[in-house]
Amino acid sequence: MRYEKQIKIRALINSALPKEKKPKLTPEQIEKLKNAAEITLAILGGLGIVALTLVAPNVIYAVGKILETEIGRKPTRKDIQNRVARTFYYLKQHDLIKLKPTAGDLKIYLTKFGRSKLRDIGFENLTIDKPRRWNKKWWQVAADIPTKEHKNDADEFRDKLKDMGFYPLQRTLWFYPFDPRKELESVLRRYDIGRFVTVMEVNRLDKSDEKIMKKYFRSQKII
Repeated sequence: MRYEKQIKIRALINSALPKEKKPKLTPEQIEKLKNAAEITLAILGGLGIVALTLVAPNVIYAVGKILETEIGRKPTRKDIQNRVARTFYYLKQHDLIKLKPTAGDLKIYLTKFGRSKLRDIGFENLTIDKPRRWNKKWWQVAADIPTKEHKNDADEFRDKLKDMGFYPLQRTLWFYPFDPRKELESVLRRYDIGRFVTVMEVNRLDKSDEKIMKKYFRSQKII
């Protein structure tokens, strides 16, 4: 889907960024923009300061795919144009990006708030790398967190492990079939609880426990 050839990028964005102090978007429209905005931030985050004409094709393609999923058909040029315009409008009006006119183009860069938001998006969507083959071993996360002093952190950590797909064999023991250490580093830093958590590879488990976990991870299409 090469929608980028059908849209005049700079004119599109210029028309999408009027001078009003508040965006003329309903809460429902803003809610629908979140996925496109997050994807656009992610695209920009890997590029630094970049000309709009260079980043726009990727954004347009991504927005086209989002719309196709949402509406169940191939979106029209107008559909994509409106969503792209509103996405950049949303990002600018919420101080996530800055746009600087240059000769024949616009340069885009993330604001400090935009970089912070991008880190939050990365954390919220954190997933563990999956190798091609599973070695049939397990990774155990033992979290002995003193709940009296760190109750909120302990609760959020458990929620995060659940969100990442870990299986809670016990309240303080969580398991995953692949090495999660790289991804867990950022989680432990976030909650400052690394001293209470031990991560180790386990070669053997009780057969009944292993059967339960295999069933769970297969149902989640992780193994």
